[in-house]
Amino acid sequence: MLDEVDRNKIIIMRYVDNKSMREIARELRISRNTVRKIINEYEAVASDAHSREEMSEYLTEPRKYDSSNRTQHSISDEYQKVIHECLHDNEVKRMTGLKKQCMLKQDIYELLVKRGFTGSYSTVCRFIRKVTEGPAKPNKEAFIRIYYTPGEHCEFDWGEVKLKIRGKNHRFYMAVFTFSHSNGRWAYLFRHQNTLAYKESHRNFFRDINGVPEVMVYDNMKVAVKDFVGNEKRPTLALQQLQMHYLFKHRFCNARAGWEKGHVEKSVEYVRRKAFCVIDSFESIEEAQRHLSLVCDDLNSEIGSISTAEKLTKLKADLLSLKPFPGNIGCFERLTYTVDKWSTITYENNHYSVPDKFVGEKIDIKVYSEKIVIMDGREKVGTHERFYQKGCWSVLLDHYLNTLLRKPGAIKSSLALHQMPPMIKELFDRHFVDKGKDFVLMLQYARENGFTDSDIIAAYDALKKKKLRRISAEQIKTMLHSNNDTSIIQPPRNEEECRQNKEINDCVDATLNMLTGLISNPKNVSESCLS
Repeated sequence: MLDEVDRNKIIIMRYVDNKSMREIARELRISRNTVRKIINEYEAVASDAHSREEMSEYLTEPRKYDSSNRTQHSISDEYQKVIHECLHDNEVKRMTGLKKQCMLKQDIYELLVKRGFTGSYSTVCRFIRKVTEGPAKPNKEAFIRIYYTPGEHCEFDWGEVKLKIRGKNHRFYMAVFTFSHSNGRWAYLFRHQNTLAYKESHRNFFRDINGVPEVMVYDNMKVAVKDFVGNEKRPTLALQQLQMHYLFKHRFCNARAGWEKGHVEKSVEYVRRKAFCVIDSFESIEEAQRHLSLVCDDLNSEIGSISTAEKLTKLKADLLSLKPFPGNIGCFERLTYTVDKWSTITYENNHYSVPDKFVGEKIDIKVYSEKIVIMDGREKVGTHERFYQKGCWSVLLDHYLNTLLRKPGAIKSSLALHQMPPMIKELFDRHFVDKGKDFVLMLQYARENGFTDSDIIAAYDALKKKKLRRISAEQIKTMLHSNNDTSIIQPPRNEEECRQNKEINDCVDATLNMLTGLISNPKNVSESCLS
């Protein structure tokens, strides 16, 4: 394509330097036909021109080329198949309520590049428009570019995301924070868009960035705006508590004016797409949150384009300009309940167990977004994962040990045993099904000496490896202390220490074998007592 400089140069060389068309073509390394065409156009305009302005317009006007006969670059069948698969997946997501997690043209192009595609982004866009027959209409609205001081403004918004947890569909809400200066993004998943999640998201964000922005920007969300008094919006108690603790200012957007916090409006869609348009199945919400955090870290450190050229520098400036982090705020709701005859409290139609000594008494609980904590004054006496369904029971066997000592036969069919870790339930079913009281005493002993369920499982595993036919409570207790002691012993430094450790282990094994023989044969017990 011939640019304007070359066209003017041709005219000067022809009429100022008096060079032939052959000489001009040779010096500029272009076709003689092109030179002839330019000179003929100039002479035609010069002969008809009546003013210098018309000649100037000709010399400065861009040349027009006929592109009607040009053919577009084609996409191979292999990559067309990938595009069709992505578009089909988008249709499935729209039908299943996941339209906000569909892949955009940019995501499809990036996927093709990862698979070896060397064409341009515009080629992919043209092909997708041709397939979908839905060309996008240009946005003719004008916007004003605003300059933001580093660390001054941070925008907050909610976004809905649908994920599969252990194969089941769940709806979550994603709290997104975006710095206006650098577009640095952080996001957190919650089951509800309520006050506890609102406060906890801010606590997590301020903790992760180790500071506090000057101003937080919100729209008219219920968790932030209490009510309207004329044109004035009054903040909720939760927002006031956050402000008093973290010492930041707030600003509310006007109604239906999403552009007033356009950074986070775009970030919600962008982060959701980058995190969950390909991977949307996880084993737990914790795993999904770890994945989301890694995606945000990648987005905050991305480079390689005009829009991200100064992102790291701007984000560093934001983080260095923050106000000091004053520490975590307590994000919970404290309530008082009466413990029922099942030794549980009922919160939102779900039962959570309490130590059986509190039956009939009042007890306090702390309600977090993902857990319920049972309190006896300032002492924590139980923690449960919070349910969001109705009619669920969370029962800890440790809360019923005193009752089970008086009713050992009830342990076999109790819900508390059913909700214990599978290995502990297996231990009971195989070795304590007729010795409920021994099992309860063993658990009570473990708790009094600071051993956890994991310690009991480790002791059981160690005894199983010794291929013992019967395992008793005393053997479990012995192995609990044995495992605890060996965990702090340093590795042997020489052969003598190896020999001593082997003798100790042999002695422990002999003791366990003797206990097994005595328990399995009661006659041996009486004979050993007589001797």
